[in-house]
Amino acid sequence: PTSSIVAIHGLDGHREASFTAPNGVLWLRDLLPEALPTARILTYGYDARTHGENRSSQTLYHLSTDFVGKLSSFRVHTKSDERPLIFIAHSFGGIMLKKALIHAHTAHKKHLPAHKAVEVSSYGIIYLGTPHQGVDLTSWTKSLFRSLLTTIQTSDLITKHLDLHSETLQQQIAQYNAISDRYHTVFCYEAYGTARSSDSPMDHVPAFSAVVQGAINVESLAIHKTHMGLAQFTSHDDSEYDVLLQHLLQMICKAPSDILKNWEKHSVSLGRQNQLLNNPGIVFNIWEVY
Repeated sequence: PTSSIVAIHGLDGHREASFTAPNGVLWLRDLLPEALPTARILTYGYDARTHGENRSSQTLYHLSTDFVGKLSSFRVHTKSDERPLIFIAHSFGGIMLKKALIHAHTAHKKHLPAHKAVEVSSYGIIYLGTPHQGVDLTSWTKSLFRSLLTTIQTSDLITKHLDLHSETLQQQIAQYNAISDRYHTVFCYEAYGTARSSDSPMDHVPAFSAVVQGAINVESLAIHKTHMGLAQFTSHDDSEYDVLLQHLLQMICKAPSDILKNWEKHSVSLGRQNQLLNNPGIVFNIWEVY
């Protein structure tokens, strides 16, 4: 494989079920390999249950660092740690991915170098209905998740950070925008709302929240599906699947050469760091200044 595609589900999701259409087609397995024969396609499953007795006790921080750790370990084990990475993140999975990339950015030669490799190798990201700006929890969590995922008694360890314009999300956006130029990004938002009940208004993640304002090197587009439908495609004839596929094809085509340049720059940077460590130059003692 020349590149790896990693799909990440959202809250109360599943690494296969979240990407499986009502007709049973798991497009990551049943459609994508034929179109992208040189890509290794992975799905990442994690415990983000917000309901029931066994709901997750992990925080956003722990979920994101756990993701980077497991992904980097897998890549080292399979000797693919320099292979280009393309991410497909649905809903909350995009919030977790951004936090993971911010974490990977802080790694360096002497501190989690395998985590740094994830950043160096990351090329493209497709966000599917990720609520970057948050959502109105009184309507979204209590209606969308209850109607589409399950009847829930939510755990606020995760959902408390997802409220509209929450401080946590605003801080994350600022940190992410500073590194966003490293990635080729597509923000997808749903064009159709989700009916909560026969007499309720439609509910969905609005375009303003699904797009990160101020991010660099990005494109936004509407997908004519509901929030859950964003991650599900029924066949090759699904026009929205074709839209997503065209972006993936472009990324797969450009990623190898661009990521190779990233690694060359990274090697030069490491060389300079080693040179500075071996030749520290003049060392000042603060007391001698006076």
